[in-house]
Amino acid sequence: MTQFAVIFDIDGVVVDSEQLHFDALLQVIPDKAQGFHAEQLIGLSLEATLDALAVPKHEQPDTKNRLTDSYNHMLDVRYLRPGIQDFVRFLEQNQVPYGFVSTAPREVCVSNLGLLDMQRELLLISGTDIERTKPYPDPYLEMLTILNADPERTIVVEDTDLGISAAYQAGIKYIYGWPHALSTTQQYGQAIKVIESLDEIKVLHQDGLAAIN
Repeated sequence: MTQFAVIFDIDGVVVDSEQLHFDALLQVIPDKAQGFHAEQLIGLSLEATLDALAVPKHEQPDTKNRLTDSYNHMLDVRYLRPGIQDFVRFLEQNQVPYGFVSTAPREVCVSNLGLLDMQRELLLISGTDIERTKPYPDPYLEMLTILNADPERTIVVEDTDLGISAAYQAGIKYIYGWPHALSTTQQYGQAIKVIESLDEIKVLHQDGLAAIN
């Protein structure tokens, strides 16, 4: 386990989707979403979001389906974050292991990742794949196992404090905060660095080993 690995969050990191999720809430349950702001719900699982909006439990399964349909209808390749496609391509070309961890339902994650031109098998831990999702470390610990990765030689890219906390608790060393327009309430205190571009993450490959500058 000497090689570096990279783990990405999805919403807000791969896709600039946080506002899209909130727009779906406004379309599907406007009476519940009115009075909230997108920034208040960033990083929450869909179940936690519906709980925060006081959607009754018995209504949540149907609401989730309608939200997914609304979101997928709005999703488009133009919402990919700048540089993410090139970064993933670089990892593939240099045989650097990578995977994705998200609180979102699997079907939403798959829709988002479908915008990427990935050549490798999709390695994903979604909010519906694990009992305890972020801010618990469980999904990151599971992905470390899947990648056979050393947490001290693993890079994580996150956009929320909840996700950064989960990665930090998993013992991951290189945690990068990558803000976007709706990151105004995030502090990134446990991140090793806050970046403006993925170009600031240097993953070099030489003799089968990855190194970071």
